[in-house]
Amino acid sequence: MPEAAPATCTPAIRVDAAVNRTLAACPEVTVARSATKADRGNAAHAPDPAAVRDCVEAGDWEGAAEAAARVVARPQPLTPAEAWPTMMVLYLQGDMAAAESVLARTGVDADVAQGTDADRALLAAWEASIAWARAGADDCRRAVTRALALARAADDPRALAAAHIVRGLLAAAQDDRRAKDRHYTLALAAAERSGDRTLLLRVRVNRASQRLEEGDLDGARPELDAAAAVLARPGPDPHPAMAGMARTNLADLALRAGRLTAARDEFRAAAALLQRAGTAIVAFPLTGLGQTHELRGDLQQARAAFDEAVLVAEAGGIAAALGPALCGLARVFAAIGDREAGPTAARAVAVADGLARAQAYAAAGWAAAATDPAVASNHAETAITLARAGRNPATLAEALELAAVIAPGGTAESLLADAARVYADIDDPVGAARVALARARAGLGRTPAADRVLAEHRLRALGADPFAGTRSLSGAAVEEPVSVRMLGSFAVLRSGEEVPAAGWQSRKARDLLKLIVARRGRPSTREALGEALWPGADNVANRLSIALSVLRTVLDPERMVPPGHYVVASPAGVAYDPRTLRVDVDVFLQLAEAGVAAAKATAGDPEAADGEARLLLDAAAAAYTGDVLDDEPDLAVAQALREQARAAYLTVMRTLGAVCARAGDTDGAVRSWLLVLERDPYEEDTALRLVETLIAGGRHGEAARHHRLYAQRMGELGVAPRQLPAVDRRSQI
Repeated sequence: MPEAAPATCTPAIRVDAAVNRTLAACPEVTVARSATKADRGNAAHAPDPAAVRDCVEAGDWEGAAEAAARVVARPQPLTPAEAWPTMMVLYLQGDMAAAESVLARTGVDADVAQGTDADRALLAAWEASIAWARAGADDCRRAVTRALALARAADDPRALAAAHIVRGLLAAAQDDRRAKDRHYTLALAAAERSGDRTLLLRVRVNRASQRLEEGDLDGARPELDAAAAVLARPGPDPHPAMAGMARTNLADLALRAGRLTAARDEFRAAAALLQRAGTAIVAFPLTGLGQTHELRGDLQQARAAFDEAVLVAEAGGIAAALGPALCGLARVFAAIGDREAGPTAARAVAVADGLARAQAYAAAGWAAAATDPAVASNHAETAITLARAGRNPATLAEALELAAVIAPGGTAESLLADAARVYADIDDPVGAARVALARARAGLGRTPAADRVLAEHRLRALGADPFAGTRSLSGAAVEEPVSVRMLGSFAVLRSGEEVPAAGWQSRKARDLLKLIVARRGRPSTREALGEALWPGADNVANRLSIALSVLRTVLDPERMVPPGHYVVASPAGVAYDPRTLRVDVDVFLQLAEAGVAAAKATAGDPEAADGEARLLLDAAAAAYTGDVLDDEPDLAVAQALREQARAAYLTVMRTLGAVCARAGDTDGAVRSWLLVLERDPYEEDTALRLVETLIAGGRHGEAARHHRLYAQRMGELGVAPRQLPAVDRRSQI
């Protein structure tokens, strides 16, 4: 469990009202306790601080919290034996100011006569934990050094475990993985010897958190299994804060594995458990709940959860929860265009420590991406450096993704490839699908349109919204500023709005775009363009330059990108860049090619018929909204592209019909083949497949009608109609 905190907190913590707003739909959770209500009442009203220790030993944590509150309210001096159980309870409740007030009334030097070495060691260990929570690294280091010396002298396993846990936290803040592993291993051995289930869970939770931060899901699972085994042991109950954090880690494991619905439910349950315990540690599952909503694209719910986590973490002084909550809030603000994104990210950077620093700089980069790319790029580089140094692969992948979003094309490709490898290595399916979609949207790869459809489908299957998220799914990153419509009627669209005819200033500029788009990215020489636009005219170079300038102004009236971003003019000629200028006929042809290829690849596998091939073919069919420039049927320059697209559409519908028939979707097959026959009524093979499929589906009347229509059309051509073949041809592609 990460246990850092800022230098300030409030003495009183009240999380119920804040958490209730977020947990309205939470399931009921019961925290078992071994003590009876009568026992708790007697202990809570005991007149001396020993009551806290008695409740701790009995596993009566509610009684311990009540008794600790009475100790805080009484100003008498305390011995180490009286003080450390009270400080431990207050620490686990998240009340650092009250814990410090207890410490101030207690002798902490090694030569204090009262109490054993073990009691003094435990007092120093909890003093170190509180100093850690208050971001006092030097005080923490001094206290834990004293705690270890006293614990070793006493050979007390409970004190050794408590001290080694804090040494592990210090090592984590310094990105010293070797020291962190060593101290957690020593803490685990000592906690096992002590039989203290609260300390055992604290070690297991911290080790699981470490593995999850490193992207080692396989390494986290044994730690969480061990935590479950600790919870199942007989004896006094461990503190519910540790049980709640174990459940929070289970939720985090589900989140990182891409099981978003399960993660959401687990975070809610963990938060409910911790709320019942009255501990500010509830900020951790609230932060996780916010992250889950964020990945699902539920940005308003994410904002609410992060807001609550920030409120509770600030009240409890828990920086390890405050930093990630502020990071998530900054990302959400950036995605919805809220001006608070930058200040919120700056706060995250200010409170971040250790591994959290890389995450905070990544959040600051997302906050600046839409408004100041140079600043965002600097933050991305810092996050990459910190994540590599701290071996934090999840944040490294996110920082690479950020750098790619604001980088030029060639650089973006390599950055996204690196991010994809890291996400694959840590088994993060949501991150991998998000990067695949970012690559497709950037026009990278051989068939980006097909890749885009598949990536969007993968995200939806994981429960993530491809269009309403953060990071590279944010609105600024997703929006396509300019696109060209060639299927049906011609149009240029800016941010989804069609440029009116009056916005062109020159019909020749419109014709120029049609000419270069008809070439599908292949350069057209200036001479050829001049002849096509001004047949037989001399000295058209200047006219062409003017038309090109007008065209670029239409595509980018605010001069947001360099002149050659959409239309490239080089010695080889003039062409549009398919990676930056989206043309609907390009999208259709890519989908058609990929869908037909996928159908052929799965022709022998009936179970695959409803998979990738069906998805791509359906997308291609939907993308074909009409023939190329069908409102200008006599435009010679469009003829070749028109025929290419029309032929591809017929192939798509034939193939889609076969895929549907193979999957037993008679309606889909019939619908597809009727669309083919609508465009080509004399296509014999499709007519026969239609009849066969209707017969196989038991629709004999329809089959007879379509067979008569087929025979009539063959008669018009003077061709004898064929009888239905005996073989089953439904699976042919």
